[in-house]
Amino acid sequence: MSDTKSKEPSGILKALAFILALLLVISMPLALLSFDVWRVVFNPPVVKQFITDEAANSNLLPVALGWFSERRAQERVAKGEALSGVNEPDIVLLLSYLNFDDWKKIKTELLTNEFVTHLVSVTVDGTYAWIDSSDKVPKITWELQPFIDRVRSENGKNAVLAAYNKLPKCTDPEIADFLGRLSKAPPGVQVLYNLCMFPNPWHDDQVQDYVDALQGVVKNVPPKFALTEEILKVATGGGTSPDALKKQARDIRTMAMWAGAVPLVLVLLIVLVVVRNVNALGRWVGIPLVVGGLITLLPTLVYSSIITSVLSSGVLGTTPEIIKQEAINVLTRAADLIFQPMMIQAIIVMVVGILLVAWMFIASRKTTTQTK
Repeated sequence: MSDTKSKEPSGILKALAFILALLLVISMPLALLSFDVWRVVFNPPVVKQFITDEAANSNLLPVALGWFSERRAQERVAKGEALSGVNEPDIVLLLSYLNFDDWKKIKTELLTNEFVTHLVSVTVDGTYAWIDSSDKVPKITWELQPFIDRVRSENGKNAVLAAYNKLPKCTDPEIADFLGRLSKAPPGVQVLYNLCMFPNPWHDDQVQDYVDALQGVVKNVPPKFALTEEILKVATGGGTSPDALKKQARDIRTMAMWAGAVPLVLVLLIVLVVVRNVNALGRWVGIPLVVGGLITLLPTLVYSSIITSVLSSGVLGTTPEIIKQEAINVLTRAADLIFQPMMIQAIIVMVVGILLVAWMFIASRKTTTQTK
């Protein structure tokens, strides 16, 4: 009996072990989450693959183009290029005629996978190289000439026709409206065609107007776009400096990378402080692992609903539904990269804890049987 007592840790050690076990339970979800964020965010191949897939396969780009079209329509009115945003047709109406397949066709005509991959690869590689370099800003230069050449080719006209062919045929009142606005327009002011398919003799001119408008946009696109210079322009103003951002990125990377070691250190300390037998191993390590694993598992089961709720009622509360839903979808897919592996890790932790607890009960039964 005296031997048994001599092997028992003191009350102070048990109190210390309790604190360590509590820290283990609390730190488990935070440590695994930090580790999985590091595993994804600071992994250039994973980031490049995700962004490239989203750009190629999601509706995010069409939604962005819709926003750009609306802004462009407002600018035309503000600059006097169009008579009235109310009386003249709005390009946003054209977007309502297009479905996903139409946008996919337009994207295929204008944006090749090679071009999208180039943009993503150069941006991601430049950003991550900057973090470990002495450069003030990332060295990122986009080669836009392939995009310009593609828009100026037959592909550009095909993209215009993909949208144009979705227009309904013009009615007599719509034709009369266009002719009326045309007769009242002062010299030098462009009169937009109604967003419908005009018959001859206006048909070819209408298509050419749309093609010319696309070509006009491309004229403002430089063959090379030095994103670095744009960042430098911003950096000369207020806000956080690039050096500070770089230091923050390095610090976050280091802390997240080593976060996964915190539970392991706590387990080791518990073992050193209080574990003297299988019974103590199950009580002080097994049970905290089960509880910590369960707490870690919970957010992996509800993160999708949380993202939807937070974005819908908060940041994206006033955003148009189509943009809101697409943003939620993109962020949820990004979260999948973090939380799905975290779910597996939580289950493994729980299984290890359950095995230790089961071992404790089996050992206790054997001890009781031997005592009898």
